[in-house]
Amino acid sequence: MKHSFIDKYSDLESPVHSLDPRVKLIAVFSAIIIIVSEPRGEIIPLVFYALLIFILVLLSRVPTGFILSRCLIVSPFILAAAAFYPISIMLTENYQSLQSLRPEFKVAVSVAVKALLSVVLLTVLVSSDKFHNLLLGMRRLKMPKLIGILSALMYRYIFILYDEALRTTRARDSRTPGKLRTGKLKTFGNQSALIFLRSWERSQTIHNSMLSRGFEGEFPGMRKLSVRRTDIFYSLFFIIIFLAIRLTNHSGGCFPFN
Repeated sequence: MKHSFIDKYSDLESPVHSLDPRVKLIAVFSAIIIIVSEPRGEIIPLVFYALLIFILVLLSRVPTGFILSRCLIVSPFILAAAAFYPISIMLTENYQSLQSLRPEFKVAVSVAVKALLSVVLLTVLVSSDKFHNLLLGMRRLKMPKLIGILSALMYRYIFILYDEALRTTRARDSRTPGKLRTGKLKTFGNQSALIFLRSWERSQTIHNSMLSRGFEGEFPGMRKLSVRRTDIFYSLFFIIIFLAIRLTNHSGGCFPFN
């Protein structure tokens, strides 16, 4: 079966897609660290970061609707984390009035914006290359071998789980046409157990086949990575712009809001 819910936009042609995965990993995580390191309550620098990330999204050609859908998935957790900060201040003895909580509300907004910008960057990263290529890039960047193997196996076996979910859903619909009116909990519980058992049996068979063919942790067909000069130039340019905004804010040159 064909699945496109993970690597849906990894086959697009764009300047971001053509970059080496190691370069993209370093650039994205460097940008996230720079954004998160901004002082608490700073809003104006985050606007400049958002503008740069929006340009990156346009260059990647990943649909903005897809990125917004990913942001909506994590938005409840982000908003909850941001809202609990002023609430925790209100529960302390130092709380006087809502007017005294203006700095805390600014901190909450900055936390939410930082988290959303990080999610957008990670979404562009995952959508701009195949997941196994990103894993290969992390392996070349000296990621622990065990973590790489576990991540690769989870990535491959999730398709088995999805296949079994489609098959059991098709079988259930053929036996019980229409909407379920009674016994929904029991029906879906039995289906979930069946999906788990069938996926477990198939994964055991696949793993035994891999071992019989000499699998020792390295997957066949792993392509060789090569970093071009243009890859280094674009990644350094990306990081330097983020650093320039961060250092300008730190020195109070253009953002005298500290």
